[in-house]
Amino acid sequence: MAAPLPPLAERLAAELAVEIDQVKEPYRSNLLAWLNGLAGREIVNLNGDLASWLDELGGALMIDQYELIRIVCQEAEQYFGTRRGRR
Repeated sequence: MAAPLPPLAERLAAELAVEIDQVKEPYRSNLLAWLNGLAGREIVNLNGDLASWLDELGGALMIDQYELIRIVCQEAEQYFGTRRGRR
């Protein structure tokens, strides 16, 4: 029997942590400052703090915020990230 999946908030937070880590400094710090403002709290541990915040939001709002953060991360990574082929 397969192990149960982690809660949705933890899975989404883990995905966002990977996205955020794709952005190099100093842009990553700016991204985290924006995220702190969005969350209304300091996000220190990306996986834990993001999971806690997303879990508190719950439901559709959790998904909306996840999608917003993911879009911002992808845009930041596209322009300021470390992957080859960026603009």
